[in-house]
Amino acid sequence: MAEYDIVDISQKFNKSIKQLILIASDCANDNLIFDTIKRKIKIAIDANPLILLQEGGIHIFEYRDYIKNDKFDELFLNTENIITGNDKDLIKKHTSEESEESINGLLSLIKLFREAWHSYSEKEKKIIKKNFKILLSEYCKYLSISK
Repeated sequence: MAEYDIVDISQKFNKSIKQLILIASDCANDNLIFDTIKRKIKIAIDANPLILLQEGGIHIFEYRDYIKNDKFDELFLNTENIITGNDKDLIKKHTSEESEESINGLLSLIKLFREAWHSYSEKEKKIIKKNFKILLSEYCKYLSISK
């Protein structure tokens, strides 16, 4: 069985999120909203490099079948209500305010991809897919060592 290092996993996870932010910035229709998302994610990573992995990774994991089967068109077309009222209540109940902000930032980033998916070039889509696969892989590694 492979030995995984939580720091390495977290660094790879966060690096992929940062790469996704760079790609999303080119197609963000509302720079104010995008800047808010980017700021929330940066603050979260700076405050606790594990937070997005630990508390946001579950949202990537929920879409694992789409990601691992390379069904990104379906993923981004089916995520209109990626976070529901019940999910918001659950997030608030089990996380700190800092965690809630970072998770909302991650979910908002996913929504940005949904909204702009059709406008990305094939090269950009390939990079987006690769990074989502890395996020899923790193979260699965995290799950294997956190039990």
